[in-house]
Amino acid sequence: MPDADLDEMMQAYAEQAVAAAREYQIQLDYSEESLQQVENILNRLHDSIPGAARGAATSPAPSDTDTEDLCKVWGGYLGEVVRRRWGGEWVLETYPGGNFLTVALSAPGGKVFPSLKIYRRLSQGAAENVWSFYCMMRDRFRAQPGGKVQ
Repeated sequence: MPDADLDEMMQAYAEQAVAAAREYQIQLDYSEESLQQVENILNRLHDSIPGAARGAATSPAPSDTDTEDLCKVWGGYLGEVVRRRWGGEWVLETYPGGNFLTVALSAPGGKVFPSLKIYRRLSQGAAENVWSFYCMMRDRFRAQPGGKVQ
């Protein structure tokens, strides 16, 4: 049974991402292609974190609390793109290999942990490219029986 409060919370985070993207002069529309723009934004955010990039930071570095909020907001958007395209529901789940509870998207191709993916993108850089990650998930979802777009 879906958790309406969790669903509303993640949709609200996704809407915050849409609003934040406007600060970068980017219009997000929940399409697959919009994740390429999200990747560009995340690249800029990654570059603002000390030690994450060897160039000069273009804006003040986010605090740990700010980073957590960024993960929720951009993870909410990533997850909502997946949910709206492929179906699924937001759930609280224990992260595999970790001993902590986090929000996940239970999708037809398995569980997805969007906020943790965003954390890896912000902390580890381009090797954790969100657009490439989505393309990999899309291929997995298409391979599922009845793997069609919702």
